[in-house]
Amino acid sequence: MKSSGARHIGREYALRMLYTYDIDAESRDTGGHLPPANWWGSQDRLHVTIPAEEFANKLVKTIRSHYEDIDSLIREYSHHWRLPRMAPVDRNILRIGVSELLYHKNTPTKVILNEALELAKCYGDADSPRFINGILDPLAGKLRAEEDRDSRTS
Repeated sequence: MKSSGARHIGREYALRMLYTYDIDAESRDTGGHLPPANWWGSQDRLHVTIPAEEFANKLVKTIRSHYEDIDSLIREYSHHWRLPRMAPVDRNILRIGVSELLYHKNTPTKVILNEALELAKCYGDADSPRFINGILDPLAGKLRAEEDRDSRTS
């Protein structure tokens, strides 16, 4: 599997794990172990390779280590929306996107935003992509302003 394919599956896997942590109190006591790749049902299995699993683990560990900073930025850019009011899927897609913007400097901004929108289309409701983009796009503009300037001058 290509690296980008593994990263996409890794993001999906991370979203599923974060969603579980968010809505299932029992999952918080798992010690950080990943649930089986098919935990959302046999018809919705992810074919998680070792690189995808490693990337998912890296994302989740980063988010858990920087939870307050990530959620603080989401709160700052989600005007009129408190985190508990957000759909759990949207909230966790935002966490993945913000963590990548902050801590995965080698991943291009466009890739991060596109991947977040793809997750929103796949797992969110009809309004999720617009909601996610409305928060991540201006936040990316702030966090990645230097990268954007460099890409315009190249």
